[in-house]
Amino acid sequence: MSMPLDDDQIEIIQEFATESRDMIEQLEPAIIELGQNSDPETINAIFRLFHSMKGSAGFLEFDHMTRVAHAAENLLDMIRNGEIELVPNHVTLLCAACDFAKEALDMVESDYNDDAMVAPADEISEQLHQAIELAKAGDEPQEEPEEESAEEVKEEPASSEDDFPQMEITDEMRVSFVQEGNELLQSTEQGLLAWGENPEEIDSIGDIFRNIHSFKGNCGFFGFAQIEKLSHQMENILDRVKSGSKLSVENPADQLLAALDVLQQAVNNISDGKDDTVENIEQHLNELQALTAPLLGDFLVEEGVKEEAISKAVETQKKPVGEILLQQGTASTEQVNTALKKQQENINQAKAAAKPASRTKTPAKRQDIRVELGKLDSLINLIGELVIAENMLIHNPDLKGLELENFNKAGQHMSKLVRELQEMAMTIRMIPVSGLFRRMIRLVHDISVKAGKKVDLELIGEETEMDKTVIETITDPLVHLLRNSLDHGLEPPDERLAAGKDEKGTVKLSARHEEGEVWVTIEDNGRGLNKEKILEKAMSKGLIEGDGSDMTDKQINNLIFAPGFSTAAQITDISGRGVGMDVVKKNLEKIKGKIDVSSTPGQGSKITLRIPLTLAIIDGMIVRVGTATCIVPTLSMLEAFRPEMDQITITPDGDELAQVRDNFLPIVRLHDILGKKPDSQQLADGILIVLESQETRFCLFIDEILGQQQTVIKGLSDFIGNVPGVSGCTILGDGGVCLILDVGTLVDSAESKKIKFEETKENK
Repeated sequence: MSMPLDDDQIEIIQEFATESRDMIEQLEPAIIELGQNSDPETINAIFRLFHSMKGSAGFLEFDHMTRVAHAAENLLDMIRNGEIELVPNHVTLLCAACDFAKEALDMVESDYNDDAMVAPADEISEQLHQAIELAKAGDEPQEEPEEESAEEVKEEPASSEDDFPQMEITDEMRVSFVQEGNELLQSTEQGLLAWGENPEEIDSIGDIFRNIHSFKGNCGFFGFAQIEKLSHQMENILDRVKSGSKLSVENPADQLLAALDVLQQAVNNISDGKDDTVENIEQHLNELQALTAPLLGDFLVEEGVKEEAISKAVETQKKPVGEILLQQGTASTEQVNTALKKQQENINQAKAAAKPASRTKTPAKRQDIRVELGKLDSLINLIGELVIAENMLIHNPDLKGLELENFNKAGQHMSKLVRELQEMAMTIRMIPVSGLFRRMIRLVHDISVKAGKKVDLELIGEETEMDKTVIETITDPLVHLLRNSLDHGLEPPDERLAAGKDEKGTVKLSARHEEGEVWVTIEDNGRGLNKEKILEKAMSKGLIEGDGSDMTDKQINNLIFAPGFSTAAQITDISGRGVGMDVVKKNLEKIKGKIDVSSTPGQGSKITLRIPLTLAIIDGMIVRVGTATCIVPTLSMLEAFRPEMDQITITPDGDELAQVRDNFLPIVRLHDILGKKPDSQQLADGILIVLESQETRFCLFIDEILGQQQTVIKGLSDFIGNVPGVSGCTILGDGGVCLILDVGTLVDSAESKKIKFEETKENK
């Protein structure tokens, strides 16, 4: 592809890169699992991945990708046919082939060729070929073989294919297949309709062929065998048209459109959760087969012409094969004429047998379009501005004191529509975290092999949905946290056995909705955080004053997020350089997220990323203290009350606590945070709002609750920076700026008061 590419060719290459990446991402976890469970269905699925990639890369002339995929395909083919036995080294090589493919796809997207990948392709291809040869010779390398006698292996009964569960096609994968299938079939339909009207115009056949080829590859990847056969037959016919070969009809567009309707109905069935079964599949295949005219070479062989001579004529074919053979003297005039006559008779019989195509148009049930993410960002920003404009209109100060019944009705209806619009816009960008989580399977596998540890990764809550941009933002933090958990947290097998644990450690990666947020948790059953080491390192770096004896466990644990902080005795290629954990915190701050760490020595650690469910719009309660107004997120509020003085307790340190039923909750005065003068310093003259965050409750002292409204979060400018206790600001109906309180930050000051109070009670 040294010649300049047109826009259509570039688009095809980009689609190939996107599709290939999706396939690798979906099946890479399955490759890792092969080492533990050589499920035949999984092996077949991985085989189809490399087979599809080989076909598409070959079509686009990416030769280095093609030969690596072909080598991997050969290895998998021999494994699935039982010719060689799967060993751990094969899993490593297949992972390396995936890594090569990812790197090659980057090259393809930037240069539109894979010419620079020749050396890596040579290396991985040679390794795959050597693995096949070694396996054939029975000398395949083993990684830490189990102490098991050959006799015991022989006595173990072979598992049948029925004993293995079939590889599950997730809802996300099914939706992706249906969405892309509809796009490809609709493009094919438009091309066939245009070709049917102008049979002489065959320039569009290449595009139609590529669409059907891509659809066939997707069907093979997902294991939809029946529609793969049908699309393959259509591909054969289009390939003949493209190469100028004869068919039994002049223009088969109508027959191909009828077959296209069958494919569309099958895609609709898959969308509804059914399988790809096609009624009368053999009849459809035979009808397409009848369109295929026999090749002249077949009849020339019958007349005694050598196959070798025919093959050479086809290779150098610039005129009819018969003429070339006559010029070369490898066939007589009588042989060629007889073969041509037989070919025409066969074509006439095929025309008579072929039924006229009848179309039953089956519209696609689902219509999807791809939208640039920047456009969605702009849409959500505009909806945010609409919410502000609505508040300024409905709560306009000029309307105070006026009785406007019709206006109020119209305002309520508008508020309802704006809320529905906002909720719909938010759901557009929400995608399941399963794709992100399953990417971590490969990471855990590679790190555990390097570190010599045995790890079981559990994924929980994969169906939990998050904003697409948020998922991209937390990918790097998740990688850093998993690296630290595996390197610092989990012990080597010997150390775990000595501690009375199972030699295989467990890491749980989970996601769930909680308190208007998404909580992503990384939990391990390793050695836990070493507080003494953390304090020692913090003191040596001057991060704390004194010996840290007055610090809470939470404050000590949070020291690991200081820049350059690391307790690792030596630097490895996994961790230990003191970078990463501070990056985690910075990335989360970008999306107004928080991070919590808890640990039990000898039992493990738990790190929770708390991410706002929606970043733009929240429901808030407007509160006042003195002349200042603030907004408290409604989701954090439990109740509000005017306290009696006998409910108030003051500790020896001067901290105030309110008794709410059987609990003593610390009191945080909002006027102290804002530096404002309240209406009254007496608690009995104001209002206490009970707030909750991370299962911790406290009371916020204010002067008055003014009302509730939907609020758009605007970030504070870089000039102001981060303000403790404040997550952002918004614009009120009168045009004034109002701060939005960050309940999660306020918890920290409240917790310290409660801890002091409990310590005082214990001392007494």
